[in-house]
Amino acid sequence: MCVAAVGSTEMGFSVDDTMYRVDKFKASGKWYMTYAVRGRNYNEPDIFDAVRNDIMEAGISLDRGEMFVILEPYHKNAHPLMFKAAP
Repeated sequence: MCVAAVGSTEMGFSVDDTMYRVDKFKASGKWYMTYAVRGRNYNEPDIFDAVRNDIMEAGISLDRGEMFVILEPYHKNAHPLMFKAAP
């Protein structure tokens, strides 16, 4: 299993509420990698923009057709998200 912790030293339990998990899937639908991302856009009006900005600020590429799944984003209106990177 390949796990990358971006902005954290571990992917397990964290007492930092701003850290959340992002699962990245290839365009084929196969799981690719799990990241730990620091939420910095808590008050952004649009949760999708907030999460995309967090992902980009962490240096994670948004390659064509890849899917991102976030179960518990750090946002004032948090709910599970799934989005596809623009083709």
